[in-house]
Amino acid sequence: MAYSDRIAHAFSFAAKYAPGVRASGTGMQELARAANLAVILSRYECDEPTIVAGILHLVLRDSEGEERAALERKVREKFGPVVFAILEDVLPPASGELNRERGWEACHREYLAGLAAAEPRALDICVATEVHHCGSALADVRRLGAEYFNSASGAGPRQALWWFRALADALTGRDAWPRREMLVELSQLARELEIELALGG
Repeated sequence: MAYSDRIAHAFSFAAKYAPGVRASGTGMQELARAANLAVILSRYECDEPTIVAGILHLVLRDSEGEERAALERKVREKFGPVVFAILEDVLPPASGELNRERGWEACHREYLAGLAAAEPRALDICVATEVHHCGSALADVRRLGAEYFNSASGAGPRQALWWFRALADALTGRDAWPRREMLVELSQLARELEIELALGG
């Protein structure tokens, strides 16, 4: 698959600025996440600004405080207002605003409520990200066993399954969103993951 120069630029930005890259000294894991997300968005025929924003949202989501503010300025300068507007809709609030003392589920419910007014391209990124997360967890469980379940958000199996379903249910009514078929893939992966984890009922 050939990507445009702008998408390649977004990959380079992720390799340079993602927090995990700086901490570990290698960009391979971060680039793999970005590449997998870009593949999913491309498969659903999303446009270039959506793919660019999808790659960049992984960088900003994992950043906090002044670091996140500085990265947001860089993104706006290098990738323009359209990409930045998509990011504003898809990104959860920075952790300080999120007040994590309220707990994992409360934070995710707040994020879900915010998606009600998000633009369609932000929804593309949000659901594609969870398709990747759910698919990765399913692959790990099938390969290694249920005890090796791993959630990108740090959630337990039941929390993760709740989130995948809550997201699909909440967005099912977004009739103006042109890529609602993404929810079918997410729901199917969640069902398969539940079976593998033996959490039915």
